[in-house]
Amino acid sequence: MKFTRRELLIAGLGMLVTGGAGGAGCTQTPTTLTRRPGTPWPGSISRPTQANAATRTVSAPRPAPPKPVTSTAGPTGLVPRSWWTRSGPIRSKVNPMKGINRITIHHEGHTPVWFTDERSTKARLEQIRNIHTRDRRWGDIGYHYIIDRAGRVIEGRSLAYQGAHVSNQNPHNVGVMLLGNFEKQSPSQAQLTSLQSTLRHLMAKYRVPVRQVYTHRELGPTVCPGRNLQPRIASLRSSGILA
Repeated sequence: MKFTRRELLIAGLGMLVTGGAGGAGCTQTPTTLTRRPGTPWPGSISRPTQANAATRTVSAPRPAPPKPVTSTAGPTGLVPRSWWTRSGPIRSKVNPMKGINRITIHHEGHTPVWFTDERSTKARLEQIRNIHTRDRRWGDIGYHYIIDRAGRVIEGRSLAYQGAHVSNQNPHNVGVMLLGNFEKQSPSQAQLTSLQSTLRHLMAKYRVPVRQVYTHRELGPTVCPGRNLQPRIASLRSSGILA
């Protein structure tokens, strides 16, 4: 069978439109490299939106508003110890502080923390206190202040007593801990903002110079407070914000 030139031209155009034999064109999706969330200071902090990348997408919970000012003995807005526990220290196992001249910053260092609700935060603090008192046989939770993911500054061990947060360096040393594992995640903007205000308050109240504000790894062999918080503290000190 012979075809005219016009018929051959029309048939060729038809093959191009349908994608050739089978009529199924292959669509290529551009692939981009996903980087780990950064830790700008004090800008926004990225957070994962997938609890399991292979299954479902989870929306990030909205942070709960910080508690109102409930104590004038500590940083502005300090949430009292009674908010999360009814248990007091084991007085036979704690030593008096007898003055403050330095501050040490920590991360919790356990599993990453993404929750901001009060119930989960209280449960986590009670878990830490139980580990410290029951398993490690300390007199109380080791830290004086804890900053949760929502930026709440929470009273831990009373400043009347030495903490249990840096081996052999607890006298006169205030322990401030941020909930989370900053080897695996980044601190939230709310945590960084509250940490800055807490440090400024403690430094002013107890006349602690910036050279006496440490991270745990600067006083002992540890990764604490994690690779995603350590440089933030170094930048905070060098910027003059804490001067």
